[in-house]
Amino acid sequence: MLDTKNFEKTLYQDTKKTFKDIIQKYGNDLYVMGFYHTGSYSLLPMFNTLSDLKEVFETEYNNDVSSFYMAKWNPDDYPTLESYSEYFDETTLECQKLENSIDLFQSDIEAMDNWHQWLTAMEKVLMQLDAEGLFSNGIEREKITLAILAYDEEESIQFKRIKRLNPPAVLTQIQADFETMIAEREKCEQEALNAFN
Repeated sequence: MLDTKNFEKTLYQDTKKTFKDIIQKYGNDLYVMGFYHTGSYSLLPMFNTLSDLKEVFETEYNNDVSSFYMAKWNPDDYPTLESYSEYFDETTLECQKLENSIDLFQSDIEAMDNWHQWLTAMEKVLMQLDAEGLFSNGIEREKITLAILAYDEEESIQFKRIKRLNPPAVLTQIQADFETMIAEREKCEQEALNAFN
């Protein structure tokens, strides 16, 4: 098992300070905050605003309604994705230490256990900060979706995590988004399977 204590403590400290600054700067224009895991044991602080979503949807997606959820929930399209990465240098070091501590000859089950343990530590940090009122201090909590997203992860998995991180009022507002994306993925996968039969 991974020893995630130092990672969790450092992530908590970096997140509390950085997210407080982000909330003060962007306020109720924020609609999502959390972490973007970029592969292996690495992450970036992640957030987006309704203003940036509108601009990206217009300029990158030409207001194509079929691509709205992609613009809204794909962190690669968030203009601010790497803006605060330097504030997480200590967290990055802890991520590297965790990765270096992993046995190269671990089984697939051990690898999955370690991966889930790392993700759980991220969840715990967001939940603790939420319980402390960080995401309702000067902003409306029900308008902020806490999330841990990844470019290569299915929406159904992401949504399960989002359900654990957010109150019912938030989930009511975003459920249709994720149900639509999950249905779209299932449809594409079924069409791909049908093409081979």
